[in-house]
Amino acid sequence: MPKTKVAVIFGGISTEHDISCKSADNVIKALDGRFDLVLVGITREGQWLRYTGDAADVTAAWESHDVTPVALVPGMGAHAGGLFELVDGSLERIDVDVALPVMHGQGGEDGTLQGTLETCGIPYVGCGVLASAVCMDKDASHRLAAAAGVRSPKCEVLYRGASEAEGQAAVEACGGFPVFVKPARGGSSIGVSKASDQASFREALDAAFALDRKVAVEEAIVGDEVGCAIVGDAVSGLRMGEVDQIKVLGDGFFRIHLEKNPGQNTELRCPSDLNGVVLAKVRNAARRVYEALGCEGFARVDLFVTPEHEVVFNEVNSTPGLTYYSRFPQMMRVAGHELGDVLEELIEAKLA
Repeated sequence: MPKTKVAVIFGGISTEHDISCKSADNVIKALDGRFDLVLVGITREGQWLRYTGDAADVTAAWESHDVTPVALVPGMGAHAGGLFELVDGSLERIDVDVALPVMHGQGGEDGTLQGTLETCGIPYVGCGVLASAVCMDKDASHRLAAAAGVRSPKCEVLYRGASEAEGQAAVEACGGFPVFVKPARGGSSIGVSKASDQASFREALDAAFALDRKVAVEEAIVGDEVGCAIVGDAVSGLRMGEVDQIKVLGDGFFRIHLEKNPGQNTELRCPSDLNGVVLAKVRNAARRVYEALGCEGFARVDLFVTPEHEVVFNEVNSTPGLTYYSRFPQMMRVAGHELGDVLEELIEAKLA
């Protein structure tokens, strides 16, 4: 019986291109032998390419060898669309049963890729168009979380070209300095800064506006960040990994993608050392956010726990990092679920 053909889609146009390739490398290793993997990479310029070279090279210059251009054709049912590759001047269908996007950031995690796959009639694993777009937008996700009864940081939105007075008003609305300044549509710590005065605030705005025309200014919550790895959906049921906990050293904040030393300024604990009552509050809040934002497949919900044991929503990564050091695989592994088993279950559930 032929193996299920899974298109692993990686790379992309966002600042998280390299991280996506690292995630794909780990996913390929986790699924080795379980499925017939079709590797589809997206370059930093947005070109889709089928990669047939050594899978171990997806973290290197994969786009420079063993590739053919990929075209996406809309259609479904009797007028089937799908993925096609350009071979000797003609288009040949790439037969795949399901897609597994391993894409982070804009153009991959924001609903764009998900909508493209739906237009082409290709089933895929993970959050859908709306959930992906909402999770990516800090302002929208915070509003929905708050509507579901989960406390969110005070947040104000600024658009590129905002005046100094508008910036100051945003800081005051968030309770004054310190504040966090973030690209409003982003899923990692890239472009995120902590501002403690007017000078650092201006620098933080410049850094965030370089990545997005819409920027979120957020109240700085004092406490530990905690994460919940969640699999499933509101209909078929949810399963969680172990809750992790980040202890930040000094006055910095967590940046998991520090390449030389991912844990340089932090201590990451999995499982957390939260007591049973607080842990239950964290799990309940994460579940409510996951369902309120319409997540399905898998995602990582990040929250804060204050010294007073208040649980505050931070963000949702609708396609969480899947590298060897990423939090989602670790949380699932500590709970007794290896990444390959989790992904295989999700793929089979999607096909069913």
